[in-house]
Amino acid sequence: MKAEALSTAAAVAIVVAIGAVPIYMGGSLIRERLAYGGGIPASADVVSAERLWLRDLISPFKRKIFEVTYEFGTPKGPVRSTGIYTQSRGFSDLEPGSKLRVLYLPEDPARNYLDDFNKLFDAAWYIGLGLFAWLAAGVFAWLSARRAPRK
Repeated sequence: MKAEALSTAAAVAIVVAIGAVPIYMGGSLIRERLAYGGGIPASADVVSAERLWLRDLISPFKRKIFEVTYEFGTPKGPVRSTGIYTQSRGFSDLEPGSKLRVLYLPEDPARNYLDDFNKLFDAAWYIGLGLFAWLAAGVFAWLSARRAPRK
């Protein structure tokens, strides 16, 4: 009986740890967006865009993922930066000269954020996946406790 309880506790601990990974990933996407919430919006020109095919393949959604080099103007001068941008497959590939929306911090324009709606959607999806794993672990532990013989 103790061995069964120990194996149940180990399985629940593993599932809780696995569920924590997507919750952390989603939380970090939200934290990144909140850090630039007070940022100044700017229109950026795409300088180059390289499709990240491997990330496309492992993404659970049908989207194109690019590593983008972009440039935008600020009162302190032009800024060139690199980031990840996601778009629906229905759109054509990003080309040099395409416009993207950027949020930057006025005190340090080199720290900026590509404003991408898909990042917030991904954050919600990751957090939901992690919470589902935690719910499954809780249900498994509850069912195991109910099956255990009582003394």
